[in-house]
Amino acid sequence: MSAAAIDLPPPDRVRMIRRSMRCFAFGLVGAIPCFGLGMGWLAFKLYRDIAAETGESIKLYPLFLTSISGLVLGAVCFKVHWPNTALAEAVLMAGLQFLFLRRQHLKNAPAEWNPGRHLMYVGLGLANAGLILSGILVMAAVYAVNHY
Repeated sequence: MSAAAIDLPPPDRVRMIRRSMRCFAFGLVGAIPCFGLGMGWLAFKLYRDIAAETGESIKLYPLFLTSISGLVLGAVCFKVHWPNTALAEAVLMAGLQFLFLRRQHLKNAPAEWNPGRHLMYVGLGLANAGLILSGILVMAAVYAVNHY
């Protein structure tokens, strides 16, 4: 039986708005490098839960692919002693991720209206930025310990 064939009761709108605001708050705390890793993961989980509740399709593959490729390219740049190139590449990957999230927000229409939907996407973007900054800081710390 597919998920589309199951008739779900209409979601509680107040609960959905509060969960969207909570996703934003978790993303805001998740934007703090290294300290907010747990809250960043909670923002991703809340995003998936809210999207499933509203019937919105979840397409985070471009976001994850740019995160992984950015961290791999950053590690290679640090390995060959190009820390400035690694930082420039991180800014480029963050811009790509912003474009992916923006495109998904504009093209993806949920079945159930959620007035806090924009907060959910901003929280997801902040949480993702915190995860990327955490990875960059760890790589920069390893580079600094090995070369200074």
